[in-house]
Amino acid sequence: MSLFQTRYITIQVKPNDLNHDHHTNKRTAIGFQFQVKSTDIRVLDVKKDVIVPSKLENTTKSKNILLEDLFILPNKNALGHIFNAYPSPTLIRIENLTAFDIIWSIESTVMNVTNLTFSLNIFYDDDSVSSNTWLLRVAVIPPQRLIDKLFYIILPILIIFISIQMGILLDTTILIGLVKNPKPVIIGFLAQYGLMPFLAMAIAKIFRYSPLYSLALFVIGCCPGSGASNQWTILFDGDVNLSALMSFVSTAASFVMMPLYFYTIGRIYMAELSITVPFLGLCRSLALVVIPYGLGIFISYRSSKIHKIVKNLVKPMMLFLLLFFLIFGSIVNWYLIVTIDLYTALTAPLLPYLGFILGAAIAWVFGLNWCHIKTVGIEAGIQNTGIAFMIMFYSFPQPYASQAIVVPLVVAFLTTKPFWVAYVIRNQIIKYKKRQSKNPKQALPSEVDDKVKSNSNIEQPQINEKIDEQEEIVDLMENFVK
Repeated sequence: MSLFQTRYITIQVKPNDLNHDHHTNKRTAIGFQFQVKSTDIRVLDVKKDVIVPSKLENTTKSKNILLEDLFILPNKNALGHIFNAYPSPTLIRIENLTAFDIIWSIESTVMNVTNLTFSLNIFYDDDSVSSNTWLLRVAVIPPQRLIDKLFYIILPILIIFISIQMGILLDTTILIGLVKNPKPVIIGFLAQYGLMPFLAMAIAKIFRYSPLYSLALFVIGCCPGSGASNQWTILFDGDVNLSALMSFVSTAASFVMMPLYFYTIGRIYMAELSITVPFLGLCRSLALVVIPYGLGIFISYRSSKIHKIVKNLVKPMMLFLLLFFLIFGSIVNWYLIVTIDLYTALTAPLLPYLGFILGAAIAWVFGLNWCHIKTVGIEAGIQNTGIAFMIMFYSFPQPYASQAIVVPLVVAFLTTKPFWVAYVIRNQIIKYKKRQSKNPKQALPSEVDDKVKSNSNIEQPQINEKIDEQEEIVDLMENFVK
């Protein structure tokens, strides 16, 4: 059933049928009891309404969801036998033996899977009890509102559009750098796929995540680098060409690396959850990102005009996507946001944070220069959580899919928050140095870019465009911070 939905279960009771005893005809039914038990009382709100002419014998009411009302049939000495068999908190005396209905209203309040156990206990005048049990498995899935349907239709379209845009903006001439100097790219690949999946497993193990949250964090750790890393690389004076090249290589390799990890190490978590994720569903989710990315590269290669047009649209598109996911995404998924606990919010972002540090450390160990160390660290830590969302939405069964996306929600929202703080501090320092300088018109970004160019071993054929792009992104983020 859908979240926030109410279902009704009606049980019709015919008291005369309770006396049909297959073992002996000597005993007579003098009462019966209904019980409802849930494995997780947070998931369902269960209420009962009895449509029957009756009289309440005991007004004691239990606040527990395990309702245990005991109905007394109009037989001699029934009350005494009932107390001998079972002391109930609520006793209801039946005035006559006509059939009546007991209606249970079940309202879903939290997404999860729970079992409802309906039990019928029949009490006889010889103080014996006959029991019958029915099991109802209830899975609470995401709400089927119009706004949810619109969001789930728009989301893959935006992800495809972003992937095409990333492919178009990739300067195909920098692919030559992969042949001339592959060392930084190989080290970045090792940091991406050799470090992050196992780091995600370690965090989930140390902080004792549930199997579902462990699987969700593992999926994020297996994701390739995000296009956002390119912008942050520019802002912190890294090698933007290396960043773009690493994003391209990790995204292209995700078609092989993600299924490899998912169906080897990931089976540990899937076995604990007793779920299976279809291989074709996983490939479909990856295809929605990888194929449009390749299409964008082809479009950029065939038409340089489109590359310039898309480059001019990057700034407004960044603002639109930011507002879309912050406002519309928060409204649609508010029922998920409120389920985020402080423990998850504090520990899940350790994956990107440690990825920044350890990725940079790996690059330092292998002897890369400072410009490349920053680039590898940024690229390793900023995962493409859009792919994680797609995999969970379209490959995980419900309600596990909606429960699992809480983790990428937290990671996506908090990944770059330390960068925002560092950027503001760095920006204020630069402004202070400009005020103290005798020549305020000195072009600090150009000096930095000259330093980057001298340290970089990968060709940078379009340095002027890089400076312009850096200035545009700096202006954009300055306005956003203000």
